[in-house]
Amino acid sequence: MNLGPTSGLRLRTKLLLLALTTLTLPWAGCQYAKEMESVLRANEQQSLLAVASTIAASLQGRRELLYRTGAAKQSRTAGPLDIEPIVMTATPVLDGIADEWPSDSRNTKVLEKSDGDSLRLLTTTRDRWLYGLAIVRDNKLVFDRSDVTPLDSATLGDRLWLAFDDPRGGQQRVFLSASGPGALRGRRIETREYGREEVVDELRVEGAWRVLRDGYAIEFRIPLSMIGQHFGVLIDDRDRRGGVRSSLGTLDPAELTATGLLIAASPDLSDRLQQFAQPGVELQVASRTGATLARLEAPALPQDYTAMRGLLPRLYRRFLDGDRIPRRTSDAERERLSRELVATASAGKATTALTAGRYENRVIVTAAVPIFDNDRQQVIGVLQLAQTADRWLTLRDRALTRLLNLTLLATGLAVLATFWFAGRLALRIARLRAASESALTREGRLAVDLPETNAPDELGDLSRSFDALLRRLNGYTGYLRTLAGKLAHEIRTPLTIVRSSLDNLEHEPLSADATTYVARARHGAERLNGILLAMGAATRVEEAIANSERVEFDLGDVVRSAVDAYASAFSARRFTLEQPDGSCRLRGSPDLIVQMLDKLIDNAVDFSANGDTIIVRLLADPTGARLEVENPGPLLPDTRDSLFESLWQSRQGTDARPHFGLGLYIVRLIADFHGGYARAANLPDHSGVRLSVTLARTSD
Repeated sequence: MNLGPTSGLRLRTKLLLLALTTLTLPWAGCQYAKEMESVLRANEQQSLLAVASTIAASLQGRRELLYRTGAAKQSRTAGPLDIEPIVMTATPVLDGIADEWPSDSRNTKVLEKSDGDSLRLLTTTRDRWLYGLAIVRDNKLVFDRSDVTPLDSATLGDRLWLAFDDPRGGQQRVFLSASGPGALRGRRIETREYGREEVVDELRVEGAWRVLRDGYAIEFRIPLSMIGQHFGVLIDDRDRRGGVRSSLGTLDPAELTATGLLIAASPDLSDRLQQFAQPGVELQVASRTGATLARLEAPALPQDYTAMRGLLPRLYRRFLDGDRIPRRTSDAERERLSRELVATASAGKATTALTAGRYENRVIVTAAVPIFDNDRQQVIGVLQLAQTADRWLTLRDRALTRLLNLTLLATGLAVLATFWFAGRLALRIARLRAASESALTREGRLAVDLPETNAPDELGDLSRSFDALLRRLNGYTGYLRTLAGKLAHEIRTPLTIVRSSLDNLEHEPLSADATTYVARARHGAERLNGILLAMGAATRVEEAIANSERVEFDLGDVVRSAVDAYASAFSARRFTLEQPDGSCRLRGSPDLIVQMLDKLIDNAVDFSANGDTIIVRLLADPTGARLEVENPGPLLPDTRDSLFESLWQSRQGTDARPHFGLGLYIVRLIADFHGGYARAANLPDHSGVRLSVTLARTSD
């Protein structure tokens, strides 16, 4: 029974989707957390800027604290011959290997010659020492023999010269040479009496020579206390021992004098910055060009601030941060950003930036502020503070985790409660629908007992409305069921009077016309009497069913006896009986079975022609039996399911007998009494009709 379209969303699904709208609560919580995080981040950046500005103010005008003597007096921009070493955090080993050296373009100078030879010079400072690494590309390495006769030009090979201002005045020149790879010690040339030159070991200058595949590397160190304002490096390249030299470096090749500045930090700068050390904060002072003068590593943060607390905080952080906070920053990107910060601060403007840390789930906030001269007109350096953002991220994550956990728990409970309510509501509606679909029984009676009639809600109101409607409809259908019997009872007495009057009238002398009218009146009375008998047949059968007792009998014997009687009664038709061997025991009423067969045979005779064969078939199985009656004739209409309803007929013509559609209705009543049902169908070859009645084997 189809009560309506089945497409579209079910009520349970609609309620579930409605419950999912509670997910707006976590969304609102996320928006609140984003706003809170933005405020915390802005406050952190402003606080870091304030701290950096305070430290920069303490260094204002302190050139002698930022730079070494000499460089402090220079205000010009660094030139191409100036050397700007960065601060190294670990002491390098003098072995000529560049793996431990930081890669920073600001402390690297690259000089090339037209023949392909080149010099790559890296410089750093560490603990009052200046470290240098000269990587030379040389197509022909020549060691010299200056260890025996250092002043003999015929023994000279490749050399590294260092020239620098002597704090006592003038410039000193120190060279590094060797007869093979290994450790080096600096030597200088001193002029004695009468212009005599002598080579003296400079024990404070140390180094190491290492042969490379395409050249060599010399790593050296020299105390910063030896160096004044100027400093330079030069490589003497010879293709053979004692040959003509080809120089490459930052010194004047003719005079071996240094004109470039050594822009290095004062040794006291690191000690001064120690007082500003804070957990999780890295402090760095750089020159205007970005060369690092001093760096203070960040002490470790407490574990409470750095530990990630499970999977949910990670998921929440990734969902909320999105692209606003960087997840990964390459070294090249980090260096580029640092140069931009220094350039902005060198222009006199403080700025901040967010970058990803070198470790997973670390966010670094960096502030860069200018260090002004006393007149606040010139920038003499840049102060950078880098602080991990884990502190404010951790505070946000703690609040966010609690908030989202509570909202997700509330949403889950709301969804479960709504799903339970939707399931219960759908179950109640399904029960009411099933009861409404089965309200009309096979006997045409109405079942007026509906569920949910005691419920106080809207479904209860609907069920009570249906119940009242069905009760009124049941009363009306009950009246219709008894209408035929009542009409038969009421019409029988007037009909008897009419028939007796016609009998008396026949004994009176009548004209020919009157005789014709009396005959017509009698014929109508007889026809009306037949109608009354047909109308009362169903009522009598219902009464007989109500008063029948069930007995056990052999259905095969009853059917065989009835078919033999039909063959005699309807001689114009041929009857064929098909039944299994043996007995077919049923429990029921043989008289009602015979009445049922009478109606089936009567229907078959009415719709067949003289000489047609009517087949009566009895089929037995362990659960019961089935009676089939086949007759040739017109096919059933599409409304064949209504053949067994009361007062329904599909006859196209009329005959002398009245037909009210009660015959097959009686068949259905008797089948129901025996626990079965009746069906009608056209034959497979469309030559006729088959009416079948299924009966249960036993019935209480």
